[in-house]
Amino acid sequence: MTLPEFSIRRNILTLMVSLVLVLFGIIAFLRLGIDKFPKIEFPAVTVVTTMKGADPEIVDKNITDIIEKAVNQVPGVKAITSSSSLGASVIGIEFELEKDADVAYQEVKAKIDSIVKRLPEQSDPPVVRKVEVGASAVMWAVLIGNRTTQDLNTYAEEVIRPRLETVNGVGEVLIGGQILRTIRVWLDTERLRAYQLSPVEVSNAFRREHVIEPAGFIESRAREWLIKFDAEFESVDALSNMIVAYRRGTPIYLKDVARVEDGLEDARKLARYKGQPAVGLGIVKASGANTVALVDSVRARIEKEIRPTLPPGLDIQYSSDDSISIRQSIAALNEHLLLGTLFAAIMVFVFLKSVRSTLIIATAIPISLMATFAAMYFADFTLNKITLLGLLLLIGVVVDDAIVVLENIYRHREEDHEDRVKAAGAGSNQVIFAVLASTLTLVSIFLPVAFITGILGRFLNNFALVVVIGVLASLWVSLTLTPMLCAKYLDLPSKDSRVYRVLEGAFVRLDNGYRRFLAVSLTHRWTVVLIASAIVASSAYFFATVGKAFVPEEDESRFMINVQTPLGSNLEYTAARLAEIEQIIAARPETYSFFAAVGLGEVGQVNSGRIFVRLVERNKRKLGQADIMKELRRDLNQIPGVLAFPAAVPTIGGQRGEPLQFAILGEDLRKLDELSNAMIAQLSQLPGMGKLDKDLKLNLPEVRLTLDRDRAAQLGISAQDVAQTLSLMTGGVDVAEFKERNQRYDIRLQVERGQRVSTENLKHLYVKSQKGDLVRLDSLVKVEEGLGPAVITRRNRQYAGFIYGSLEGMPLGEATSAVNRIAADVLPAGYSIAYTGQAEEFAKTGGYVLFAFGMALVMIYMVLASQFNSLLQPMVVMVAQPLAIIGGVAALAIFGETLNLFSMIGMILLMGLVAKNSILLIDLTNQYRAQGRSIHDALSEACPHRMRPVLITSLTVIAAMMPAAIGLGPGVETTRPLSLVVMGGMVSSTLLTLVVVPAVYSLVEGALERRRARRAKPVEAAPAWLRLARVRRK
Repeated sequence: MTLPEFSIRRNILTLMVSLVLVLFGIIAFLRLGIDKFPKIEFPAVTVVTTMKGADPEIVDKNITDIIEKAVNQVPGVKAITSSSSLGASVIGIEFELEKDADVAYQEVKAKIDSIVKRLPEQSDPPVVRKVEVGASAVMWAVLIGNRTTQDLNTYAEEVIRPRLETVNGVGEVLIGGQILRTIRVWLDTERLRAYQLSPVEVSNAFRREHVIEPAGFIESRAREWLIKFDAEFESVDALSNMIVAYRRGTPIYLKDVARVEDGLEDARKLARYKGQPAVGLGIVKASGANTVALVDSVRARIEKEIRPTLPPGLDIQYSSDDSISIRQSIAALNEHLLLGTLFAAIMVFVFLKSVRSTLIIATAIPISLMATFAAMYFADFTLNKITLLGLLLLIGVVVDDAIVVLENIYRHREEDHEDRVKAAGAGSNQVIFAVLASTLTLVSIFLPVAFITGILGRFLNNFALVVVIGVLASLWVSLTLTPMLCAKYLDLPSKDSRVYRVLEGAFVRLDNGYRRFLAVSLTHRWTVVLIASAIVASSAYFFATVGKAFVPEEDESRFMINVQTPLGSNLEYTAARLAEIEQIIAARPETYSFFAAVGLGEVGQVNSGRIFVRLVERNKRKLGQADIMKELRRDLNQIPGVLAFPAAVPTIGGQRGEPLQFAILGEDLRKLDELSNAMIAQLSQLPGMGKLDKDLKLNLPEVRLTLDRDRAAQLGISAQDVAQTLSLMTGGVDVAEFKERNQRYDIRLQVERGQRVSTENLKHLYVKSQKGDLVRLDSLVKVEEGLGPAVITRRNRQYAGFIYGSLEGMPLGEATSAVNRIAADVLPAGYSIAYTGQAEEFAKTGGYVLFAFGMALVMIYMVLASQFNSLLQPMVVMVAQPLAIIGGVAALAIFGETLNLFSMIGMILLMGLVAKNSILLIDLTNQYRAQGRSIHDALSEACPHRMRPVLITSLTVIAAMMPAAIGLGPGVETTRPLSLVVMGGMVSSTLLTLVVVPAVYSLVEGALERRRARRAKPVEAAPAWLRLARVRRK
């Protein structure tokens, strides 16, 4: 008893099993999270070390180089990128995707702990962090109001931040534009000289007088008392009265030589919301947290608990929210799912001309989708762009098997006049092999996914599970529920209705036309093969002309602008240029809000900032995001004294968002700067390249001090004495901490701002000798002004100059080819190019795709060979593969899309989809030949019989993908390439398969028959006397 026959007999059991799948699917669907992309953990670690006041060369030599040498020994390191800037070292360690992120973090942490003692004493301890996709803030809330900057910072730090940190799923709360409260001790150089004091002596006074130390216990026989000695000053006024030194028995107080202020740290940060001073609160999600659910929880906490308790005059606004674009994209895909289901149902009705038949087939959609939801839930997947693309495709695929089964049952009823039960059993049994073969073929193409690495492999894992589970569920439905429902409810439509007559007349004409065309094809088989080969060969043209990219540029209604002012610019200058940019942004009607910040993170520089722009929804504006960014580049280029680069928001926090990113590697910084300028000059001339930016800048104004060691030694002054004086007077040093309630704040010692505005002020500083004499600095050092590097970057232990390009219409593949071509002419020996970001992944994806294609073809062949028990017939079936590729690539070229990650997924999927049509044709042809018919007669009968299911299944897939291909709204940039590839491939493959596959089958099987006939001919044609002699010998 076959499975269809069993399901017909045990119809209640069949129904219950299907309902269980639906029940589990509904529960799973309600619990599935929603996110932008699948959960992919990129094993990457950053090490940040700060050393206030240190120039980039000192940071590079004394911090970055030491740490790089240590972490380079960690197993599985893929790339190390470092940046040494003013007062900060940032090292990014990227590991192979197979490396466990937690293990990588622990191994890096262990290496850092082993070398921390080798770092300068003035540097802060290195901070090691694990970087993940989504490590940037998924939401920015801003605190604004009629308060001072200190009040806003204090309220955000002490009240709002702790409340948000306790929200489930929050990994970290960043504060943008935060300027910490600091007790400033402003030294007066003239008074210090008058009292014969050095800044070192003032610093020592804090270590001597502002202390808290453990003092042990007093113990008696029965009791003990803790001794508490706290000599820390408890107020700023008290601190001003700290005794610094004595002169002739008279105490010198701190207020005598300095001005003590309850103020803020050095103003190297700034934050504004719509031009108004603000403090930003960035919500970073914890590992594995769901973006949409997290944003909902944070908003609920703010609206219910924080906003009602805000002091009068303060307000919280939402500057950016990643969940908005995610919700819009998911909503658009859900709309495409519903429309795709409707279109597929209409297509089925048109061909079968029966409402009952349409409803029976439509049952495969919810059952297959619900089974897929259950599998996604147990696999800890989310509803994201990749899984929803798989679900969208399933709408057209899962009904294929049910269509084949029902159409064959329908034909048995229509042509053989069998009753419902008999037709259901016989019709299902006749196509079991074809349905099983086509399903296993589609499943087999995803088996090589386990061997694909990189982002493509991770994305395909999610896509593959969705498609495989859905297809297997549809196989179950087609062999159980569909036969059972047909046995119960399938009736032939009334032939008297006008709709039936119109549709049937069209199908009869189509059938007759196809029979005539098939006859011509079988008569001129070699001509058909040659024409098909020429068509396939033309795909080379489309492959050459279609653009190549990693991922399409998506309209997320948000982007960022990287802003740079000339090196040496102070915060006031940068803020003024930011204000000009903000005015241009605010004047655009598409702008919803914008948040500007200078000095984001630990290593922010005062000459660079970022503006995060949020646009109104896509359906409420005329221009797309790419067009708006292009116009902004043109407008921002008109602002003098600033460089502004609009770009997409990067997926990983702290990185740039431009699609083209590469580095020139070499050993000499000056030469790298020259080569970078030469590359930019030539690349900028290419149309569509857009504006290019580089991060290697060697023109930072600096003052170089050269110590006269002989002179210093004569006066009893060491290099350490000079260095300490400079650090305290000009750089500023945190000498102690001030305690108030439960908070501790730095006490920073520094000379008054007005006394360090020029090199002349520097010359008039005094250093104390061992004899106690004050010696002017300019008598000890030579002062020279010059230029030095602002940032020193490396990649894999080599100096690197990074270049970024936004690209305005030029595909990424064409841009990388241009970079390679120009680099071959410009770069001398010893210098090379290394791609990063999208460009790096794009370079790898080509190899992964070729591997996936090759393995998919091998797996398809193996599955078909096993099922057909033939080594040649699978080759005939696979004739459909190249016929599909030409349609897919042509569709991309015609509609101006690129060959990218999503269209490549569609190409791989086509390998399995198009084989189904060939299997249907060849399987029935083999059945007719087994009944004794000739090859020509079998093909002439089987192909017209299978034309209708071939057309139904193909057009159903096309109809299901059509809403995504022509749809508007968020996320369409990713769905359209895949949809176009599938639609184009199905069109070309279906039209050519119905003609080319029969011709190739006839040629191959005809040759085999003739070969078998030639082998049998000598025995049959032997003379009678020879046959008699052979018999006698036996």
